Amino acid sequence: MRISDRLHHDPDAAGQAGGLRGPRRPRARRLALTRAAFAVGAAALALLPAAGVAAHSLLLESSPAAGATLSEAPPRISLRFNNRIEKPLSTIRVLDERGTPRPVTMLVGEGAADRLTATVADLAPGAWRVEWQVLSTDGHIVSGRFSFRVAPQTAR
Repeated sequence: MRISDRLHHDPDAAGQAGGLRGPRRPRARRLALTRAAFAVGAAALALLPAAGVAAHSLLLESSPAAGATLSEAPPRISLRFNNRIEKPLSTIRVLDERGTPRPVTMLVGEGAADRLTATVADLAPGAWRVEWQVLSTDGHIVSGRFSFRVAPQTAR
């Protein structure tokens, strides 16, 4: 038997050097296609937004700003987050220098879905701390705090 006859007709010949045909070629093609499909699927998953990570609420802006010194007391505290929050389950607290809370009124139905606002009346001159707690749309509770100062300017 010649080697070339054996390579074309023997089912086991594909595994030999120089083999041109055999049963392993479709298997190799399937394996290559499976690997390519897996690579495409993995790339697609990598490009999807990481919803679980992005869903945690982060405070982007506050009014008054953290560390601000105001010449008059603010009538309201406003917080803006990086995404929607569950307003009915979120709170703002305003505390004086001794840690005594000041009454606030939450404005749950007011503003955009990423904002939390509360009114507070008659803050005296001094340091004030704002403590907030929000429920992110992913179900995680996020909290934080910042301070500001009310210091009326004196006449010269």
